[in-house]
Amino acid sequence: MSLPVKYVCDDILYSGTIKNLSENGMFIKTGNFLPCINWIEIFVPLDDEISKFFARIRRIEKIDDANYSMGIELLDPPDSYLEYVGNLKAVFRS
Repeated sequence: MSLPVKYVCDDILYSGTIKNLSENGMFIKTGNFLPCINWIEIFVPLDDEISKFFARIRRIEKIDDANYSMGIELLDPPDSYLEYVGNLKAVFRS
């Protein structure tokens, strides 16, 4: 998977790429080390709309000198996001 994502940390807008997702979490690759310790606000483009919700950072790992990965737990994701993930799962099961 490779889905663009924007997120806000300490009032600064960052971007990254979602590499894996589920109903309650996602793995984001980014070129930015985050100063945030706990919370970020996520903006995910889903078909015709932008889904917005909060997430808790569970893990940050350095991939190489220029990239980091972030494992996050989603907090109360909207129905549009859950439906999107459900549709993806259905496609990959077929």
